[in-house]
Amino acid sequence: MSYQLKHRETLSENLRRICRQQIEEAIAIAKGEKKPNDTPVHETRKHLKKTRAALRLVRKEIGRGLFKQQDRCLRDVGRLTSEIRDAEVRLQTVRQLQEVTQRHGRSTYGKLEAMLTLELENFIAAFAEWQTQAVPMVERAGSAVDHWTLDQFNCKQLCRAVQATYKQARKALAKATANPTAENFHAFRTKAKTLWYQLRILRPINPVVLKTLSDDLRSLGDLLGRAHDLSFLGERLRSEHGKSKWQREGHKLLAVIEVSQSDLQRGAAELAEHFFAERPRDFDSRVSSWLQGWEGKSSHSLAKALVT
Repeated sequence: MSYQLKHRETLSENLRRICRQQIEEAIAIAKGEKKPNDTPVHETRKHLKKTRAALRLVRKEIGRGLFKQQDRCLRDVGRLTSEIRDAEVRLQTVRQLQEVTQRHGRSTYGKLEAMLTLELENFIAAFAEWQTQAVPMVERAGSAVDHWTLDQFNCKQLCRAVQATYKQARKALAKATANPTAENFHAFRTKAKTLWYQLRILRPINPVVLKTLSDDLRSLGDLLGRAHDLSFLGERLRSEHGKSKWQREGHKLLAVIEVSQSDLQRGAAELAEHFFAERPRDFDSRVSSWLQGWEGKSSHSLAKALVT
C-alpha cells in the first residue's frame, strides 16, 4: 500500500512520497485521467484529506508559514467542491433512508428525492468548471513538498505529532459528550478521522495492533459520519419548512432523523470513550516503542542490502 511507511526510506522520504502520491491521485481524478470508485468530487476530496493528515505530521518541522500555505491551499480546493458534495450527501442519505422504509413497507420519499436530485444537478452545472481551478491549486501544493526541510526529522518528532492529534481528538470528544450538539460531534469526527489516517500511515510499525486501532476508528467514523449526514439533511429540511410541496414527507423524515441521529451519536460516544481512555502520554509511549523497533529493523535491512 502506498499510504504507509516503507522500509528502505527515511521518515522524511516516506512522508514526502505519501503526500506526493495523494496529490497525484487527486489531480488524476480531477482531470478525468483515473476512474474514481465514487464520485470525482468525493474521491478528490478524500485524497486531499489524506494529504492534509500526512502534512500535519511535519507541521513544526517544515515551518509554520509553509505548513499554513499548503494546508490552506488544500482546504480551499475542498471548498470549491463543497456545495456539490453537500448536495451529493443529502441525496445519498435520502436514498438510504428510502431503502430502509421500503423494506419495512412504510411510506417513501419520492418527492423529496426528486427535489434533491434536481438540486444536485443544478450545483453540478453551476460548478462545472471546478477542475480548472482545483488542479493548479493542488499542483502548487505538490510542488511545495520539494521545499520541505526534513533532513533531521526523526522518530521523536513523528510521535509527538501523532500524540498531538490524539490529544486534540480526545479533547474534542470531551466537548462533544459534555455538550452533544451536531457541531461538536462533527468537530470530533474531523479530529478522529485525521488520527485514523495517521495511524494508517504508521501501520507497518505494528501491523496487528494498529490494524485493530484503525478498524475501531473506522467504525467510529462510520457512526459519526452517518449521524452527521442525517443532521445535515435535517437542517436542509427545516430550512424549507412550509415552503415546499414535499413538506409532509419532510416532516415524517425529520422524526426518523432525530431518533436515528441520537442513537448513532450515543453509540459513537461509547466506542470513543473506550478508544480514548488511554492518556496521551501513554499512547505516545506505545507508538514510540513500536516506531523505534521498526526503525531498528529498517536500518538492519538497509545495511544488509548494501552489503549484499
